[in-house]
Amino acid sequence: MDLKHRNPQQQGFTVLEAAIALVILMIIGLGIAPLFTYAVQANSRADDRELAMTIAQKRLEWLRTIPFTTQTRHVAFSYPDGGLEVTAAEGVAETVVNAGRTYDVNTVVQDLSFVPAGNPDAGEPTVKRFQVSVTPSGATTAFDTVTVTTQRSTQVAGNY
Repeated sequence: MDLKHRNPQQQGFTVLEAAIALVILMIIGLGIAPLFTYAVQANSRADDRELAMTIAQKRLEWLRTIPFTTQTRHVAFSYPDGGLEVTAAEGVAETVVNAGRTYDVNTVVQDLSFVPAGNPDAGEPTVKRFQVSVTPSGATTAFDTVTVTTQRSTQVAGNY
């Protein structure tokens, strides 16, 4: 089309208008860029929590496989071949590596119920609470910790 015969109602963008539009798009793009960084970090934390949950579930399932009897209720805890007794109130702390990542595992076993006085085995535990907390090393918030809890009971003859 010849510039001399151009329709006066058809107009294009000037260089200044195009430059202003590009600056506006650049500002919007720079404003959105931190969201991508946040999304990558959130995805990494979600992977850590998923692996932490796997460790916690595996540890809890292992605790469930140990029979809770008069013979095992005072066997000292140590993974993977120990028992159901943790003497420290703060539990047993360990470090575990899973999928190339390091996790801090804390296992707490607490006696909740006891055989009443005057009965055979008086004072012995009949109900235990197991709590496994797994925290990725380098965790920045409490939300990074995964905690799983369950209870076990033993059969003790008598009326309680």
